[in-house]
Amino acid sequence: MWIKLHTYFSCFFLPIAILYIATGVLYLFDIKGGAEEEYEYTLSLPEGLPKSETETLGVVSPLIEPKQIALPSDFYLEDEYIGWYGYKREVYLEPNKDQNGATLHIKEHDLWHQFLLIHKGHAGPVFWLSAIMLGASLVFSLISGLVVAFAVPKFRKAAVQFTSLGLISLIIAFFMGGSGI
Repeated sequence: MWIKLHTYFSCFFLPIAILYIATGVLYLFDIKGGAEEEYEYTLSLPEGLPKSETETLGVVSPLIEPKQIALPSDFYLEDEYIGWYGYKREVYLEPNKDQNGATLHIKEHDLWHQFLLIHKGHAGPVFWLSAIMLGASLVFSLISGLVVAFAVPKFRKAAVQFTSLGLISLIIAFFMGGSGI
């Protein structure tokens, strides 16, 4: 039973695991993708940036509605930027240097950047849930592999040794993490 479950979970989650591995490794090398298309519009905002999502929607709607641009679901409000963020596009206001206006940016993310945003958890509840399920599957696969290794007498000693080595390596890495090594 352990071997069957291990096999089925591995096969089912392999595609998303490859996506997470590839995007994670390339992100470590600062390869993040970018914008496939980008549009900018200058706006006059004598009172400065809006202070809420409703106010921001009132400012950007006249520009985005005629172009039928759907806003992403996640709204953010920071000191320098205010807007919406999703894995397919980003729509945000950036204040101009004179503080009396702003630039509206609309970025259509390229495919690689979309994959990266799936990896980072910005792709909505379906991908968020699949990431949680992938994590649970990985834990199950590792535990089931350990159970099988302990069940086979000739693998038991090596399983104990490698599990101990992995734990010791993790502890050493944790304490050396800030040293720059």
